Amino acid sequence: MQDWTVFVQGVLLVGLGWLLGGLRPWLGKAKARKANWLAMKTEVSIWKRKADQFKEEQILGPLYRLPIINFWNSLMNLIGAGFDDADQIDRLSDFFLNANGFNRGLDNIDSYIRSGFKEDADEIIRENTRNRVYANEIVRLYPNVIEILEKQL
Repeated sequence: MQDWTVFVQGVLLVGLGWLLGGLRPWLGKAKARKANWLAMKTEVSIWKRKADQFKEEQILGPLYRLPIINFWNSLMNLIGAGFDDADQIDRLSDFFLNANGFNRGLDNIDSYIRSGFKEDADEIIRENTRNRVYANEIVRLYPNVIEILEKQL
């Protein structure tokens, strides 16, 4: 009888060690997922605030840009880690594309101004109008996107 007791204790200790050994990496992955969702939520909130600010201002080409790197990197990390809700990925990507388009528009305005404002005044107005569309889309899509992000946290 005692021979079995030692064997069972050994198996239980090995099993417990295996479980505890796997717990740390699992917790690390969960922490990384949460950090990615939080990074996205932070940038989305900034996008909304800056889009509202842009809509209220009468400045053709403000100096700020929307921070987009963490959002995109976090989304790619989450997809790589198994996040596979196609509808949510589509909505998050669409939101990102609006922010990216907004930044591109601000960069275009900046390049027009640097090349000579008088020659490209009409183009600057057109680009500013496009940016207002992007800003409106960011504000419109924000509630859906923030809902997705809050559900994941």
